[in-house]
Order: sequence, then structure tokens, then C-alpha cells
Amino acid sequence: MKLKLKTILFITSFAPVIVFKVIARVGDATLSQAKVATVVGLILAGTQFFLSKKVVKHTTYLEKTFLGFLGFGTVWVYLTPVPVSSLFVDHSTALLYFSLFLATFLPQLFGYDPFTYAIAKQMTPERVWNTPHFRRINLHLTYFWSVIFFVNFLSSWLGHGKPLFSILIPLIIILGIGLPVVKIYPKYYLKRQFAAQPIDPSLIPGTAKELILRMPMGFHPEAAGDLRAEIQFDLSGEGGGKMELSISKGKCLFQ
Repeated sequence: MKLKLKTILFITSFAPVIVFKVIARVGDATLSQAKVATVVGLILAGTQFFLSKKVVKHTTYLEKTFLGFLGFGTVWVYLTPVPVSSLFVDHSTALLYFSLFLATFLPQLFGYDPFTYAIAKQMTPERVWNTPHFRRINLHLTYFWSVIFFVNFLSSWLGHGKPLFSILIPLIIILGIGLPVVKIYPKYYLKRQFAAQPIDPSLIPGTAKELILRMPMGFHPEAAGDLRAEIQFDLSGEGGGKMELSISKGKCLFQ
């Protein structure tokens, strides 16, 4: 049930900016329309933010970005002189893309989770969330979306808000490039990271003791984390004996 609520709230998170754009761009797109659009959008964004906090105890970067954009837009159109406020009317779509660019580019620079984390966690089991590969994939995808949103910002800004440059071209980029890459890249990354390598026969251990002695060579400190363990081996036969493998403080050693 909670997963369904997250999905529903993720979908409805786009409603405030959709409603804003519909109201703001109807007819001649006047300043008075923009004032109504920003207030209505801000109320919807605030409601969305409150419901996410209340129901699923979590808000996404999209919800925060749309709330910030509409709040900033409301202040802009109501409190600035007409020539300045008109810039928001003419370039609201470009400014929205720029806000999304900032939301995808800045958080991880200040130690916060990447933009794609919230969505990726809904599509992957919890046991992989803290792995280095999960974070690396999401960092790559987040910076990829930064590029997508910045290109869309430039298209809309340089195209002076015309539908071709602010709606059609950005949609083609998002649907034709962005979403396919998001779907393909994780599998591509993992396939490259764990591609099978030719085995050198000389590296194959000849005895159980040699196999155990080589175990530290395959140790990954990042995966071990704070693990502390003592593993004892008692080998019989020629060359056998007792051996102890110690894992502590990110190191794997024989005692």
C-alpha cells in the first residue's frame, strides 16, 4: 500500500507545474494570468509537499524543486516592476528547466543523495542501496539529467519560449534520450564492471591451503564496512594445519 501511495504521489507531483503552465500560457500569456497561475500552482505544490510529508514521511527533489520554483515565481510576478516580472512570463519554462538543472547538479556536491535516489530505491531491493555501485550508477544518471535539463533550458531560453523550443524539443530529448538511457545504463554499467575475464591457469591454486592464503586478494574493504570477524580453518592431510583469517578495520589478514 505504501509503495502505491509513493507512486501516486510521484505522479501527482507534476500536477502543480502542469496546472501552472496551462493557466499561464492560455491565450496571450499576460502578466495577470501569470499571477493567478503562480498562486494556484504554489497552493497545489504546498498541498503536494504536505501530503508527502504526512503520508509517506518523505519528499522528493521534484516536489521541493516545484515548490521552490512556484514560490520564487509568485514573489517575482507580484513584487517586481512590470518589465522585470514580464521576464518570468516570457521565460517561465526555461526557468523551470534551470531549476531542475540546479536540483540535479547541486545536492550531491553538498553531501546529499543524488537526484535519482528516491526513484531508484522504489525499483531496487533495499539490500543494494548502500553498495558503492548503486551510488555510482545514480551519480552518473543524476549528472546525465543535469545535462538534459540544461540543454532544455538553453533550447527554451534561446527559442524565446516558443512551443517548438520549450515543449516539443525538450520532450523529444527527455523521451527519446533521457528515459531510454535511464533504463539501459544500469545494466550496461554492471555488465562492464563484472565482465568475465580470461583466467590465467597459473593463478589457480593447487591446494586448499593455497586457496585460503589467497583469500585476502579478493577482499573488498568497501563491501566489508565495519565488519569484524575471525574465521578458523583446520586442514587435514599433507601440508594441512590450523589457519585463522581475521577481518577488522577494513583489512583482511592471516593471524
